[in-house]
Amino acid sequence: MAVNHYFQGGQGIGSDAEKRLHEDLIIEGLKIYGFDVFYLPRTLVNQDILLGEDTLSKFDSAHSIEMYMESNEGFAGEEEIINKFEDTVFTVAKRRFTDAVDNNTTLIKEGRPNEGDILYFPLMNSFFEIQFVQDQEPFFQLGNLPVYKLNVTRWEYSSEKLDTGITDIDSADEQYSLDQLDYQIQLEDGTI
Repeated sequence: MAVNHYFQGGQGIGSDAEKRLHEDLIIEGLKIYGFDVFYLPRTLVNQDILLGEDTLSKFDSAHSIEMYMESNEGFAGEEEIINKFEDTVFTVAKRRFTDAVDNNTTLIKEGRPNEGDILYFPLMNSFFEIQFVQDQEPFFQLGNLPVYKLNVTRWEYSSEKLDTGITDIDSADEQYSLDQLDYQIQLEDGTI
């Protein structure tokens, strides 16, 4: 059986208007069913060229964007919530990511979310680190790829600098920091 010629007129699947409508519906669905999440792009400070890591990374901006959390069974209360949310998947619309984050910041790899960037989920007061960015799923519905699926894991703070201007996020820096210079004692004569 041949493909439907009313939807595929020899130019691939769907017209540009149909693709835009499909993307608009996905964005609307994410706004209805999703949560506001802060995307914190990583700024490299001292990258180890051999291993490709940067232990002195800093996060100096946060961008609010709606995302859908695909794994939410931890809210049922049957088990400890901290164990249930070690690994999960967030879905974000590509166009919304470009509008909210990509045009407003310098990313390590421009045009998409980066592995190593952080998501702050205010509902759980939790940080998640992006481990992998899946951009081929769902596979070419109407001939385009409208979303990113972000495979994330719970982020373990290790003295990275958080200076986003948002109190809830920056307080984690103060709460978990092991930087001894933050805890210097000032003597009565004003010397440190």
